[in-house]
Amino acid sequence: MGTFADEVVAAARAELQRFGGRKETDETVRELLSEYWMIGAGRSQTAATREINKRTAWSAAFVSFVVRKALKAAGSRATFEFSARHSDYAGAAIRNLLQNGRPPIFLGMPPTEPGAIAPRIGDIIGVTRELSVDDYADAMDKARAGGSYFSHFDIVTGIRSGKLTCIGGNVSDSVSETTVRLEPGGILPVLPFRFNSAGQVLTGPYICIIRHTDA
Repeated sequence: MGTFADEVVAAARAELQRFGGRKETDETVRELLSEYWMIGAGRSQTAATREINKRTAWSAAFVSFVVRKALKAAGSRATFEFSARHSDYAGAAIRNLLQNGRPPIFLGMPPTEPGAIAPRIGDIIGVTRELSVDDYADAMDKARAGGSYFSHFDIVTGIRSGKLTCIGGNVSDSVSETTVRLEPGGILPVLPFRFNSAGQVLTGPYICIIRHTDA
């Protein structure tokens, strides 16, 4: 039995290997997507099938699936807000911090603003996909109000030589590994908003780092 960080990295890498670079439209990954929806986001088999057929974004269900596996493997009693929306579990983690919750616990902390923390292996890092939530302060306001918003979170699986690697679901319609170049001090960079040709937000600044802690 390893730490949560060890187990969440192992679980994320296992899903990267299982998905094998296939796209979500590949019939051979429907069973995996069903697992993410059912085990991660708590959907019924019928509801999971409906989400897959609609090609509903499944990145939060993926993170929830991986975190659930890691909590069980690590034997952690920390509570996670398993959901099909990243903002649900990010908001819960931020509220844990604001309310001085007791460990074991997930805490949502600032990634780039004053007081920013450097990400660690096993953290869950997220960017906004909504103009109205462009920093940690906005995410904190949403958490206080219990509001939802579009965002995307990945699991940090490695940090080396000023670069961070992370694994996420529904990245390029697959389970994918990406690399982020860190700022001096190991802080996440301040990212601009990126838009598609229709003016819709594709991705934006980092808004939260979620960390499991036992102490």
